[in-house]
Amino acid sequence: MRRILGTFLIGAALLLGSCATVKVTGDARLAPDNAICTKVTEKRYFYLLYGLIPLGNTSTSEIIPRGRKVKVEVKYAVMDVVISALANAFLPTTLISKTAEVYVCE
Repeated sequence: MRRILGTFLIGAALLLGSCATVKVTGDARLAPDNAICTKVTEKRYFYLLYGLIPLGNTSTSEIIPRGRKVKVEVKYAVMDVVISALANAFLPTTLISKTAEVYVCE
């Protein structure tokens, strides 16, 4: 039981401590922290070797609306944790995912 728990804790630490990077770019202005914003889109990005190798384009330029005030949050959503845990439980792929959410502000 201790071995299973130890393996789980090490796996969780590697999953949450990955070096996956999302490049936040686009033709928009950043909104101030106190702006009222509405979520318009999100995109999930996938990586191998705990974030060292991106699978595809990791830029937000195609999901950010042009000429608007925006906020972008890059985070591990619940679904990212589920995807990563299931992928690595059945086949040790070291696959992780991260989600970028775009908000348009007034």
